[in-house]
Amino acid sequence: MNLESEIRNGYTISAEMKKVWAVEMGLLKKLLEVCEKHNLKVWAEGGTLLGTVREKGYIPWDDDIDMAMLRDDYDKLQAIAKDEFKAPYFFQSGYTDLFPNGFSKLRMDGTAAIIPYEINQNFHQGIFIDIFCYDAVPDDKIVFEEQKRLAEEKIKLLKIYCDPYWSFTDFIHNWRVMKAKWTVGRKGFKKCFEEYEHLFRQYKISDNKNISFIAFYYELERYLRDKRWYDETIYLPFEDIQMPVPKDYDKILTLQYGEYMKPVKAPTMHGGFEALDTEHSYFDILPAIREKHKNDNWNQRKRHLLKLLRIKQ
Repeated sequence: MNLESEIRNGYTISAEMKKVWAVEMGLLKKLLEVCEKHNLKVWAEGGTLLGTVREKGYIPWDDDIDMAMLRDDYDKLQAIAKDEFKAPYFFQSGYTDLFPNGFSKLRMDGTAAIIPYEINQNFHQGIFIDIFCYDAVPDDKIVFEEQKRLAEEKIKLLKIYCDPYWSFTDFIHNWRVMKAKWTVGRKGFKKCFEEYEHLFRQYKISDNKNISFIAFYYELERYLRDKRWYDETIYLPFEDIQMPVPKDYDKILTLQYGEYMKPVKAPTMHGGFEALDTEHSYFDILPAIREKHKNDNWNQRKRHLLKLLRIKQ
């Protein structure tokens, strides 16, 4: 990949972002290599699928790579990850890290990709690509709503456990923190995560019409797909490789983006990074960032408390 800055569709891509893309491309190539070795199906997803079809590469203002798999192959990938992804690669999931999410990431050691809302998390925060999992959506709507409710309840518990904070005014939140510390602390994080993922394995894709990212319980409709759209795989150019995409990519992109061939600049799923560095580890960068945010948060709470005192007076 050319690491010099360039202009695509009127948008300037910096040399620094090109370096990030190069790291992500290395991660992608490793993932594709492992999937091919074990005969696992994986496809470009979201903005990466859109970029493949429209740009033959990254969307100029994009900063990550999204891939997707069906549940059976996704579970097989998780099972072989420890043996296949050695340093400097790190396969991140709820089984390998304190990572409270229903998807996985493949990360690169010695780098940093710190998302603002993950600053206080104690998991690997190197540059990454996302690996999402499609699960069966039960045809029975009542069953589906209950599955969604339980998934939301369990993952929120894990998220609070991994990033607890106490509120001066929100006592309901404080009660949730105590509940999370007791429940997850008693069972163990991995056991609780296993119970969470088990919710998705109860229903087989072969027995139902639709699939979705059940882990994204808050926007399931956005990712609702007909499973038949993933029956066949084709390959299209993406930067300097051939990217696997579902043959029915037009139906997927039309559903998600509408007139997808017309470029529209939009924020990424992560909404920007606190730090994005190809040469320094998150280990070295995080302490200073956490200290700054700690001071900012304390000042904000102090102003809020003083405001309350003035109101009472």
